[in-house]
Amino acid sequence: MEDFIFHLKNGFVITKMPLKSLASPTRRVMYCDESGHNLSWRPVRESDYPSKGEYLADVGSVGYQGSRHHTMIPLSKLVSCQYSKEKFDQKEFFMRLVFEGHRNLDIHLKNKEDWEYCMDGFEAISKNRHIFEKKASFRPESMQEVWDHDNYKPVVWEYSPGKFCNVGCGNDWEDIFLISSCYGCLWSFLLAFYSLLLKGILDTDEKSTLLMMYFVFGLIFVALVGLAVYTGQMEVEALKKKKAQLGLGEDDELPDEDE
Repeated sequence: MEDFIFHLKNGFVITKMPLKSLASPTRRVMYCDESGHNLSWRPVRESDYPSKGEYLADVGSVGYQGSRHHTMIPLSKLVSCQYSKEKFDQKEFFMRLVFEGHRNLDIHLKNKEDWEYCMDGFEAISKNRHIFEKKASFRPESMQEVWDHDNYKPVVWEYSPGKFCNVGCGNDWEDIFLISSCYGCLWSFLLAFYSLLLKGILDTDEKSTLLMMYFVFGLIFVALVGLAVYTGQMEVEALKKKKAQLGLGEDDELPDEDE
């Protein structure tokens, strides 16, 4: 199963069957995320094929259709992996992944080898899906529990038996040294840079060359910020027009082209 998860992270080229009858099947790459716990898919790319000729011959213009963001399906919800004997006899390598609490995923594999490999892999996952369940996160009720969990020992002062004062502000000696060093380096750099700028101003005080350079750099920065704001507003207006054409509200998300 570990070998299958490793190959699943790289992805398998599939034909994803749509839920709506009017939609067309699309070539996708089915993969799982780096944690190996969630299943998803993405549009195919040329790098998924041995050569550009095979990519264009197999996908054509369909391969350039994008796929909007969608929720990943946890592998811990995989109940079973089904297939059709009739379609298999007709050399159609169809597979249905049944998930608990999520819609089923109907796919076609490219060849018999990938189909058999995915069938065995997903059947193993469905039988051991408890392995892919996310464990409950650690929720401490106090900082002392966090320190005990991480075996962290902050600097404290015991001024009387059983009474402590957290003189290190929750840090140990190593962190105190690192924080002090960072602040020392930061302020040393600022002081040195300020001295350098002051020397430049004093050396060019007759024609104010350095001051004019600062002024020009300031204008360029303001122009770049204004351009970024303007282009951002253009993207927002284009998105509003697209939603209006589809009859969607401003708070609605654009539909997934795969659905």
